[in-house]
Amino acid sequence: PYISHIGYLALDAFRKANNRLPKPWNPEDEKLFVSYAKEIAPKFTETYKAEEDSKFTQLLRLFAMTASGVFPPLAAFIGGYVAQEAVKAITNKYMPTRQYFYYDCVEVLPEMPEDQEKWGDAIDVLNSQSDKDHRSKGVVICVGEKTFTGLKYLNLFMVGAGAIGCELLKNYAMLGIGTGETTKDHQAAGRITLTDPDVIETSNLNRQFLFREKHLRKPKSSTAAAAAIQMNKELKNHVVARLDKVHEGTSHIFTDAFFESLSVVTNALDNVQARRYIDSRCVNSKIPLLESGTLGPKGHVQVIIPFKTESYGSQQDPQEEGEIPHCTLKMFPEETLHCVEWARDKFGKVFTQRPKSLLKLADEVDSFKPTNSQEIKALREAVILLRKRPQNFDDCIRYARTKFQKYFVNDIRQLLYTYPLDAKTKEGNPFWSLPKRPPTEIKFDPENPLHAAFITAAANLRAKIFNIPAPKDARTDKGRLALAQEATKYQVVEFIPSQEKAKQLSSEVDKEKSQQQTQQEGGEDEVNSLGDDLVKLLSEFKKLVAEAKKGASEKPICAAEEFEKDDDTNFHIDFIHAMANCRSSNYKLDPMEWMTVKIKAGRIVPALATTTACVAGLQTIELVKLVKNCKVEDVKNAFLNLAVPLLSQSEPGPDIKTKLTPDLTVSIWDRWELKIENKAINLRHIFEELLEKYKLHPKDVFYKGSPIFMHAIMYSHGKEQTRQETLQKNLTDLLPLEGGEK
Repeated sequence: PYISHIGYLALDAFRKANNRLPKPWNPEDEKLFVSYAKEIAPKFTETYKAEEDSKFTQLLRLFAMTASGVFPPLAAFIGGYVAQEAVKAITNKYMPTRQYFYYDCVEVLPEMPEDQEKWGDAIDVLNSQSDKDHRSKGVVICVGEKTFTGLKYLNLFMVGAGAIGCELLKNYAMLGIGTGETTKDHQAAGRITLTDPDVIETSNLNRQFLFREKHLRKPKSSTAAAAAIQMNKELKNHVVARLDKVHEGTSHIFTDAFFESLSVVTNALDNVQARRYIDSRCVNSKIPLLESGTLGPKGHVQVIIPFKTESYGSQQDPQEEGEIPHCTLKMFPEETLHCVEWARDKFGKVFTQRPKSLLKLADEVDSFKPTNSQEIKALREAVILLRKRPQNFDDCIRYARTKFQKYFVNDIRQLLYTYPLDAKTKEGNPFWSLPKRPPTEIKFDPENPLHAAFITAAANLRAKIFNIPAPKDARTDKGRLALAQEATKYQVVEFIPSQEKAKQLSSEVDKEKSQQQTQQEGGEDEVNSLGDDLVKLLSEFKKLVAEAKKGASEKPICAAEEFEKDDDTNFHIDFIHAMANCRSSNYKLDPMEWMTVKIKAGRIVPALATTTACVAGLQTIELVKLVKNCKVEDVKNAFLNLAVPLLSQSEPGPDIKTKLTPDLTVSIWDRWELKIENKAINLRHIFEELLEKYKLHPKDVFYKGSPIFMHAIMYSHGKEQTRQETLQKNLTDLLPLEGGEK
């Protein structure tokens, strides 16, 4: 840090004296710059002795010779950091930086001889390279022609074109990554392949700067690719944009051969499951992976290098705490957020899970036979869903009115029947004492905007599930009030206290897991006890499915509504907002605004463009280090928190070794390849080969996660013949090889 500070003071002095920056890789300017630095160093601090630091002259010489260069990812990182400091000053939110902050990445600079006396020839070469007039001249000054050429001929795969993806692609365009053309020295041109199945939503525009309002509902990948080409015309015909999600279902698109052809993979993902899958594919293909992520002001970058570092899946993230207890959500909300979570849960069960379950059972209608309580429950819910299948939109309004009565009147009455206002705990204390709030029922009022919004949203979602046309004015105030007035025409079921429900509620309060344990323990007994009733239920289900399919013609009998926070016209947030606020009225909690409900229900941590820029900059810096083939100790994982502020960097963890035998140690990167010349090869041949080469005898054999040979089964009594047949069977017959596999 002392050298950096002195370097910037010397740069100011050089500029004031010469009205320019030092020329790139120019020995005369470099000597003048170092002389300024040596004059400044003693005045700066008494604790730092420049003459005793062997790196002082070396780093300042490099500082001078690259000062006029431009390194885009470093500019992106510093820009994001400084922008956040400006936001802090305006908003008074988060801790400002109250000291000098310097960041360098000298590892990307061209390699120089250890003896500074021998720098002359290297400087002459770099000086001649920096004289070339090209849009990437500033980059070449910083990294040299060799590393820049490596960047141009990368075959890079970027997964995700959202917030981080846009920043990464911008950095790639500025660096000229993937722009290399086919030549005698380079048989393959450079290429960037990016994929993202999502389309651009309004909420993306505040932080994904490659997108504009005119791009709404267009694919992210192709739009981002087009924007990158506008930044760097040399990218034309070098960017491939795909709309495919990278998961097991697209392994025929993103094959092993595809991954093995890559130079590097860069992640710009937003979920752990996808990260783990990409990580497993990179480990299998021995391809470097640069992983990153952000959460509000926090961000991380992880570098994964074959045979040198651990993988993303080598470590487990700590489990998140703070899950809301079931009883708090269901019966005793303490704040409006609990009502939002309750409404979000109801949405998922009613409009997503149950329709999905019905579709699955309908596909298996001829072969389905429930074997446990969960499957019986799914069957009953499917039968109820089909029994009450609406025929027109009026039926949907009736459904919405019934649900309002159930959630905000009858369920409240049942809870107060189970626990009256004067109820006592076992210790003799009042049951209804804070944080428990006694609820009150609310009367349906068609003039109440929240009540009207609930009826409208619930009715429209019900209609969408069953492919029933809805009124076009349902999103207007007039339309909502009209639907609410229509709902008053329908009679609702009078509340009848249920002793059975009272016992159920009591058991949940006493022990939340008791009901789940009972179901798990008594699953098979329930199946057996139903007997004829189960047969009748299955028969009725088959009949209802047949009727529904007949009435639905070519369309499916229903459609599940997957929660989507970014589409403000789909009634998802409308339903949760109205439902949560009606429930907050039950419990005399403060109402929550529509936008706040959207943020909470969508689990949205406000994304910061500043964090994204910083993380993408750090990730791209590590990419350049990979291309330069830096030592692993020069590569850095990063953890960033702009709120504190904190930037912590460390060397990647080493790959974990496992000792299989006294003479054999392996890691996740090891893969044994047996070259089989004979097509009649079988498992016995492979077992013998492994025993001879590695002194190992395999117990279990899997192919793409499916068991092929299980030691515990094959060596059990009575399996001798099956074992011999499996061991003797040709691999081409034993393995379910797909077309093109060997």
